[in-house]
Amino acid sequence: MQTYYGDLTTTNTRIPKERIVEAEEWHKTASLDWKEQRALGLIRETLTMGQERYGAELKVVVSCSFGIYSMLTLHLVRRVAQELGISFDVVWNNTLNEYPQTRAYAKRMTEEWALNLIEARPETTLRKIYEENGVDTLFKRKGDRSGDAGNKEPVVEKCCGALKHKPMKKAIKENGWHIMFNGVRAGESRQRWMSARRDGDLFYSSHTWKTWVCRPILWWTALSDSFNYGNNRQEDVWNYVRKHDMPYNEIYDMNAVIDDSYTGKDVVVDRVTAEFLVAKGLNVFMPRTGCMACPIPIKRGYLRYLRTTFPKVYRSMLFQLGFARVLIAEMPEDQRAELLDELNGFGIITEKTEEAVLDRLEDVIEWKPCVFDGVGVVKPRQKKSA
Repeated sequence: MQTYYGDLTTTNTRIPKERIVEAEEWHKTASLDWKEQRALGLIRETLTMGQERYGAELKVVVSCSFGIYSMLTLHLVRRVAQELGISFDVVWNNTLNEYPQTRAYAKRMTEEWALNLIEARPETTLRKIYEENGVDTLFKRKGDRSGDAGNKEPVVEKCCGALKHKPMKKAIKENGWHIMFNGVRAGESRQRWMSARRDGDLFYSSHTWKTWVCRPILWWTALSDSFNYGNNRQEDVWNYVRKHDMPYNEIYDMNAVIDDSYTGKDVVVDRVTAEFLVAKGLNVFMPRTGCMACPIPIKRGYLRYLRTTFPKVYRSMLFQLGFARVLIAEMPEDQRAELLDELNGFGIITEKTEEAVLDRLEDVIEWKPCVFDGVGVVKPRQKKSA
């Protein structure tokens, strides 16, 4: 399959759209071995192009969250870089709200793989962002501009901008990297698929990053795809991990079954068990790396997951970041009325108002821990029977 990457320049920044679609279609039927070889070939071509254009001044970085996709990408880049004798940096966008498992894994892999790790850290904090902006809703998508005049950008987008994008732009500018590899995958969301269709797996980012961006596993698939949830497909990411016995973040073995039909003994299950249960059609929350106190995955059952596995973070989101008030307001009207009747009937609150619930929230959560579990949750599509 011709790639046309050799024609790219800082002004001719992307390969033709038909070639991008061609790559996407090829990945739908190719075996993992073929996908692996294509990814290695793309990395090799990108690094060789970098050597030809920038010579001894070439600076390369792998953007790594210490999640499974970026670690797989790092594993692939290490293989080719060692072959070509090219050194590279690893940049970790540490939001300071990472899972403890991620922090421990980052330290371990930095030592084991002798990584030249650079941490990009924000100049503000998650709590300060919410204090300054408030929370009007927890369920706006990034890019939504339906807010009040002067404050149309949803707080989740402001949060990502301050904790992730701004520190990364600063790190790129300070270090002068010419090529950046990352583990972005089209299957993660419709937004990323649209980005993949627009940019392809190698392009020059003249607007955002001002560097070459290579995404070797852009069209690979994985069990936890939110965009493709429930589809039958090869599980490329985890098959690669097992094929190469690649160490991975412990958080991926901390999956929570959040399906009321589940009758098993263990609620928190390892990766293999989670895959088995998802294949049977059960709803299992499978975490990703990144900010712990993030509202974006609430629609997949994140609050129930946190309540089960990280209760301190759960309570912090409700009480300190102010999520509780919004969650009550976001409840369907009939559910909210039923909750107020129930709490009033048991004497937890004396007035059937949202304010009364907030005033006694500690008692409410003690009495009914699952009060917010289902708010905003969108159930995954069930597989069609043959």
